[in-house]
Amino acid sequence: MTDTLVQNRDVLIIPCWRRPEFLWHCLDNLRRVEGIGDLHVLFRPDRGHDARNLDVIDEFGPQLGSYEIDVPPHCPYRRGKQSANVLGGYLRAAATTRRYVFMVAEDVMVARDFLRWHYAVQAAQPQLFCSIATRNINRALPEATDPEAYYVSTLDYCSLGVCFERSVIVRRIAPHVRREYFEDPGGYCQLHWGASRVGAGYVEHDGLIRRIQEEQGARRPIAYPYRPRAFHAGFFGYPRRAAINAALSQRIREVGETIYNIEAMHAADAGQEFCADSVPVSLDTPPWKSVRCTGRWG
Repeated sequence: MTDTLVQNRDVLIIPCWRRPEFLWHCLDNLRRVEGIGDLHVLFRPDRGHDARNLDVIDEFGPQLGSYEIDVPPHCPYRRGKQSANVLGGYLRAAATTRRYVFMVAEDVMVARDFLRWHYAVQAAQPQLFCSIATRNINRALPEATDPEAYYVSTLDYCSLGVCFERSVIVRRIAPHVRREYFEDPGGYCQLHWGASRVGAGYVEHDGLIRRIQEEQGARRPIAYPYRPRAFHAGFFGYPRRAAINAALSQRIREVGETIYNIEAMHAADAGQEFCADSVPVSLDTPPWKSVRCTGRWG
């Protein structure tokens, strides 16, 4: 697809590394999403990725409309490697998108109205920092069955099913995508946000972006649905237990038997607590016509 045609599409970034079985399920859901054929999908297999990711992309790519595979340049700083892949993907996407940049990691499963929900809340709240379609793992808030209800909050950024308007990336995030950050993420964050409420050890790309949003405060809040439009399914891999040791077809089957079942997810989680972001949600949302903000937090 030509650059001209790509610029007439919004861009969806999919970072991936060594979990092709999760990428398979991620794409199996994405291909069913309303409007997916109107996007340009930018795959970012990080350095050292499992080559079977490319087989999965070959299987689903034709069902996504427009897509490309972009392996990031080598990052010499070990701790900044994953952040460099994600942040570099944001910058590349912002340079070519029509207006919005979405990001769905390989282990995030999205509902059929994932894109429509993001477009609706972005239109309703044009000053958003971003919209996030998963459950808010930073606050204990009740879920609502109303598919039209959403709320806005601050200091609640997480890198799960996100949408940015291009200017937020260009004006707020891009100035911090620099060597000094990748070389020493902790020192960089301390230098620029010494009084931040974000924990000192939380300095990867999501911690960086969270500090940037904290600086914006209520002027540029984050929109969350009361009824999630995605969930984090990554019950193994960093920072959880090791991967399933089997052929890819078996790994795909075992992951599929786990991630859509709450009891199976509880049993599979290796941590001392069950992570709130890994609770499966229905990917078939009831019909809705519009969205409305029903709360402000933080």
